[in-house]
Amino acid sequence: MASARHIVVDKAAAFLRNPNVQKQSQDKQLAFLYKKGVTPLEAQMAFQRLDKEKLARKDFTSKSSNLGSSQSESEKKNKESQRSIFASIRSAIGSLILITGEEEQAEMVGKLNLADLSQFNGVLHERLLVSVEGKIYDVTRRWDLYGPGKKYNVFAGNDATYALATMSTEKKSMNKFDVVLNKEQKEILGEWIAKYKENKYPVVGNLTLENESKPNSRSCDVEQESVKETKDKTNS
Repeated sequence: MASARHIVVDKAAAFLRNPNVQKQSQDKQLAFLYKKGVTPLEAQMAFQRLDKEKLARKDFTSKSSNLGSSQSESEKKNKESQRSIFASIRSAIGSLILITGEEEQAEMVGKLNLADLSQFNGVLHERLLVSVEGKIYDVTRRWDLYGPGKKYNVFAGNDATYALATMSTEKKSMNKFDVVLNKEQKEILGEWIAKYKENKYPVVGNLTLENESKPNSRSCDVEQESVKETKDKTNS
């Protein structure tokens, strides 16, 4: 248990090293860490580690004034490791969740249209949301799959119903609603939805299309239940 908590401190320190995180107030930094299950003692240890690193870095810089080329290469590597603002934040916090064994309580977003949903792609917003059959899933904890630069990032911030059904990762396959899936495609889509449930991706909202009262009234022939209910009422 002790070694695991030291790993939590390591991950918390990695989170705090991010320059964009450092621009936030310490109160916000602490609030975010506490929300992820980091204890006050572990947070304090993480901050102390950063303070020591800053002092060591300052001392190193003063002693290496004549090693400009080496320092430049080091700075280049640092910039490369920090290219993604939210990637470093979420990868660190994602690790904290896995280590502490605490399942993140996903915040509900309610109804979102496509413009709103597009913000949740890991670049414009740190959360990763994917719409499938009008349901919005939070896949943030799988940053390794859906984060910027990852193979499924194209799904993030989009409705991926048609794309999943056709096994496509092309941008043109996102947000396609005026199509009807064939039997095979429906089966594939069903398998994807089952995987989402198996992976416990929480449903945090619903997709609504502009100027339409029902989010999925024309999306990939997925309103089967509504159609069935209407038929049942008619028959009765």
